[in-house]
Amino acid sequence: MTHMLTRLHALAATFIVVTALLIAGCGGDGKEEDKPVALVYVSWTEGIAMTHVLQAVIEDSLGRDVQLTQAGGAAMAFSAVAEGDVDAFVDAWLPVTHGPLWEEFGDRIVDLGPVYDSTTVGLVVPDYVEATSIQDLADLENAMDGEIIGIESGAAINEQTRQVLAANDLDGFQVVPSGDAAMVTALQRSIDRNEPIVITGWRPHWMWGRFNLRYLDGAKTGDTDVFGEPEQIRKLLRPNGRETLPADVLHLLERMHLGEREMESLMSAFRPGQEDPLATARSWIERHPDVVSEWLSEAE
Repeated sequence: MTHMLTRLHALAATFIVVTALLIAGCGGDGKEEDKPVALVYVSWTEGIAMTHVLQAVIEDSLGRDVQLTQAGGAAMAFSAVAEGDVDAFVDAWLPVTHGPLWEEFGDRIVDLGPVYDSTTVGLVVPDYVEATSIQDLADLENAMDGEIIGIESGAAINEQTRQVLAANDLDGFQVVPSGDAAMVTALQRSIDRNEPIVITGWRPHWMWGRFNLRYLDGAKTGDTDVFGEPEQIRKLLRPNGRETLPADVLHLLERMHLGEREMESLMSAFRPGQEDPLATARSWIERHPDVVSEWLSEAE
């Protein structure tokens, strides 16, 4: 009897050890293999486009589920990444535009590098507008009701515009918050009527390929410290993301990068009228297989 109990105890101990090893082998590396990849974006054209392309690649090439969250602004997107509520945000304009947000949240965010280089921002007008510089706006104050059309309330470019207006003693102007789509609608309406309008603009954006536009001198990237020098659009990862994201997803995020031609074609694909952004993203991928193959390939 004693001999049999000893054998049972030995078998039980062996079972416990083997079970522990199996558990360690299956999940001990901390990777969250079965969870959907959570991405956040803001309703800016380039953000919508890049995020849905990323979703399509993760779903179609990696065979993983994706969960998208649309944030009401960059601050909400940065916060979601820093708090670990989402895995990644691929539309951070640094070091200037979203610099204050980086100062607030950067110590809890992993920077995965640029997805695009050499962005520009500033005040934009149709080419027929007589003003060529920020100083010329004083002559158009009444014609424009003192309004400059911005994007969503709280956006960095809105505040940058207020700083530029104050620096040039243009106290009669105010920034009217709207949104990317509403801003472009206002632009289209003014162009149709041949009326002066000033908007907060940036590149990359599809509107540059559709309308004849230009920046105002003194109110654009490279002309003033407010808008700084050309920036990068960077990819942000949640805390511990390197340790917990599946290796193939992390590899894709690290490798994802768009050149100028690729970004221009992507912006063109995402012009208004595309009701299904995921279908649009998949169509773009079909026309640019080499770009995506490069993201998925092993680094040399």
